[in-house]
Amino acid sequence: MKKTKGVHYGWLIVFACFMVMSLFLCIVMNCPGLFLISVTEEFGISRSQYTLNTTVISVAMMLITLNAGRIFSTFSIKKVMTFSSIILPIAYSMYSKATSIYIFYAISLIVGLSLGLCSMVPISTLITRWFNDKKGLATGIAFTGSGVGGVILQPIIGKLIVNVGWRQTYFILAVIMFVLVVPCIIFIIKDYPSDKGLEPVGSVKSESSEVVFDDGMTLAQARKKPYFWIYLPIVTITSAAACSMVQNISPYVTDLGYATTVAASLSALSLGVLAISKIILGQIFDKKGVLFGTLIGLICLIMASVSYASAVNTAFLYFGIIISGLGIAYTTVGYPTNTQDMFGRKDYSAIYGIVRSFSSIGTAIGSPITSILYDATGSYRAAWIMWAILNIIVVIVFIMLHKKAIKDKVAQ
Repeated sequence: MKKTKGVHYGWLIVFACFMVMSLFLCIVMNCPGLFLISVTEEFGISRSQYTLNTTVISVAMMLITLNAGRIFSTFSIKKVMTFSSIILPIAYSMYSKATSIYIFYAISLIVGLSLGLCSMVPISTLITRWFNDKKGLATGIAFTGSGVGGVILQPIIGKLIVNVGWRQTYFILAVIMFVLVVPCIIFIIKDYPSDKGLEPVGSVKSESSEVVFDDGMTLAQARKKPYFWIYLPIVTITSAAACSMVQNISPYVTDLGYATTVAASLSALSLGVLAISKIILGQIFDKKGVLFGTLIGLICLIMASVSYASAVNTAFLYFGIIISGLGIAYTTVGYPTNTQDMFGRKDYSAIYGIVRSFSSIGTAIGSPITSILYDATGSYRAAWIMWAILNIIVVIVFIMLHKKAIKDKVAQ
């Protein structure tokens, strides 16, 4: 193996992953709220019916992540990502032709399957393979894409919906995804550092990069640990709360009396804060450790929920948007870091696939639950209070399970 001079190729991998997050995951998962009012008005449906569209995507992603270990141990990550990156924008463009919400659901099944094959699990696996050091920073930068994409795209999407309609906006976004992401995957992504004759970033001198992945547990061993099963519902709850915030901020702001374009701008601001927060939280995980980083993320998620529930004026609203960044960032930066910290890298794809599937469950149920509470009460306040209470419980439980995981590692 050779060591690279200058910028390590691993950072180009991070750039390609950043592009996937900014134009695939951001558009599919972070921008549906911008279409909510237009689509529900044209189809004559409730908000909860529309948000079930996201549930379909999340369930489809969950099916992929549950089988991630088998998929990515059998097939090349590069080949899988290339195939899915071509299918996804083609499927996404079909939203522009939908004539009912049920066609939306059918399209979303394909979109979700494709997104699952080229986003969270393969990206986390690639970073685990390419980085021994600065993993938190690399993860933060890669996942920052979903926030940066939102900052750039959300105001544009808001204006496009007003000027050309929601259907044409879907098609334009599909073209952007295809043109800018597919080349990055084809020409940049490599499965292992050895494919470029390199060692991982921060690697100790070794004969093979395979040595890097020998530590930790297999999935079968992880399943025997009580904290594995306790951690999964924690992931579901935090993902549900974070997804609810991301997808409902735009209609929430509109309900407070702001114009659609203002709501889109504030939604973009929230994603901009999220982008910065992912890098900050990645650094916190690298320098302060897993427990400290996790507590920072969860406490910020709680504070944001309380702030939104109390948003009787603009100050509370802006504070909620700013503080939510570190909280929502935890669901992308924290999960892979926690997974490796507790279970190691030996069977990372399989274990993280399970973790990500429970995150998908949270994403699937978060926004619909929030919308159901909205439909029942005419306000988002009850939902924000509920998510705050649930995440207070999560903090307490996580502290206990982390102590158990540390004791287990020491005993080994």
